Amino acid sequence: MRNYRQEFSDFSPLVYLDCACQGAFPKVTAERVHHAVELKSQPQRLKAPEYFGLPDRVRAGIARLVGADESEIAITTSATQGIGVVAAGLNLGPGDEVVVRVANFPSNLFTWLHLERKGVTVKVVRSSSEEASVEEVAAQMTPRTRVLALDWVSYSTGYRIDLAAFGSLIHERGGIFVVDGTQGVGANELNLHALPVDVMACAAYKWILGPYGTGFAYIAKNLLNKLDLPVINWHSVVGAHEFDSLPKENFRLIPEARVFDSGETGNFINLHGLESSLEYVAGVTPAAVHSYCRRLLRRAEEGLRALGFVVSAAALPGHESTILCFRAANSAATAALHQKLTANHVVVSLRHGMIRVSPYLYNDEADIDRLLEIARPA
Repeated sequence: MRNYRQEFSDFSPLVYLDCACQGAFPKVTAERVHHAVELKSQPQRLKAPEYFGLPDRVRAGIARLVGADESEIAITTSATQGIGVVAAGLNLGPGDEVVVRVANFPSNLFTWLHLERKGVTVKVVRSSSEEASVEEVAAQMTPRTRVLALDWVSYSTGYRIDLAAFGSLIHERGGIFVVDGTQGVGANELNLHALPVDVMACAAYKWILGPYGTGFAYIAKNLLNKLDLPVINWHSVVGAHEFDSLPKENFRLIPEARVFDSGETGNFINLHGLESSLEYVAGVTPAAVHSYCRRLLRRAEEGLRALGFVVSAAALPGHESTILCFRAANSAATAALHQKLTANHVVVSLRHGMIRVSPYLYNDEADIDRLLEIARPA
C-alpha cells in the first residue's frame, strides 16, 4: 500500500485529525509555494504566463475535479465570495424568499440573512435533529422561493446531504440551488453536470489542501446571464491577454464565470500552491481519499460507541463523509474531553458541543487508536 504519510510533513509528537479545519500541504505543494516565493524575490522572472496561464490551469483543474466546464468556474478567495456573487447578483427584493438551514456554515447563512435589509424574506429551517430533512425544507417553500442554500457536508456534524433530492426540490419550484461544498469537495466524488446544482461555492484550504485564501465558485451556464456584475475585473474583458491592445471603450466581457474571478486573479503565490494541491488530489483521486478516511472513521466510530459516546448523524448510511463528530454525556464533559485530547497532543476541533474528527491520508490506524486511548474514561 502507498505510504501517504511520507508525502506530508511529520506531525509527531502530534496526532493531527483536523483536516476539516486546515488541510495540510503535501510536500510537493510546499515546494511549489517556495518556488512562487522565489519568483516574488526575483520579480524579473515573472512573465505573462504567470498572470494568465496559471489561473487558466487552475480553473481547468477545478473543473475536472468537480465535473464541470472551465467556463463555469470562477476563481475566488473563499466560499463567502462565491455565495456573495449569487446573493448580490440575483437582485432579490421584496416578495422574494430564500430558504436556508440554521446549521449552515456562517457564510452560507449570514450572506442570505443580510438580504433582509432589502425586503427579502429569509426562512431559516431549524431541524429537530442533525439530519437535513427534505420534508422540513419543503414545508418552508412557497411559489415565491427563489433560492435554496445548503451545505453539502455539515462542518459541525459531518452529515452529507443528498444533493439530487434537494436540488430537485427547488428546481420543481423554479428556484436555484446554491451549495457550500467546502467540507466535501476533494474528499468525495463529484459530477456537478449530473446533479441539479446551480452554484457551488468552495474554500480550497481544507480537503483540496490549497493555501488559505483560495477557493472557487461553480456557476451553471444557464445562470450566468441572470447575475448582475457590479464590479469588473479587467482580466475578464475580451482581449485582456493583449494588455496594450485593451479597448478603452466599448469593451466586451468574456461570457463565462471568470467574470466573477477575485481581483488580482493571478495571485501566483497562492495559485501555484493551489495548482500543485489540485494535481495531488487528482492523482490520488477523491474516491481513494474518501475510502481511506472512511476506513479510519469506521474504526473510530466502533471504538467511540464501545466507550459510550454518542456519534453524529454522519454515521448514517448514505450520509457518510470524511468527518465524524461525537459527544460525551453532556457539554461540560465533551469540552473537558476536548481539552484532554489537546493536552495529549491529539488535534481535533470542538464544534457546537461535539468533537470533530477529520483524518486524512497522513493518518493511520495508530492515530485513531491514540484518540480512543485518550478518550477512554478513567
